Amino acid sequence: MKLRIICSCIALSIAMLSPAFAADSTAVFVQKCGGCHKKGGDAVPVNPADKAGVVWTKYFKRGRHPVDLSSQVNEADMEVILGFLQDHAADSDHPVAAAIPK
Repeated sequence: MKLRIICSCIALSIAMLSPAFAADSTAVFVQKCGGCHKKGGDAVPVNPADKAGVVWTKYFKRGRHPVDLSSQVNEADMEVILGFLQDHAADSDHPVAAAIPK
């Protein structure tokens, strides 16, 4: 299990070095999370810079999201979403507030 997590983290880190990943991760984040996490949506807007990268990881690992996402977000997309949140977290080189259109 630990090896799987380490390999996933390494692969995700390598993928995040690509500018194409940044655009793709934003699109996945908006597509999968935007339905609820937009202004006026069912959930509060998400600001990746409100938390450190490790906090985002723990948030999902510990199942803190109030809605079960397993039927809506597959594992690969969840890794991309988590990568987006970490890439724009408070302790990242590019902290940012997510702008999900209305």
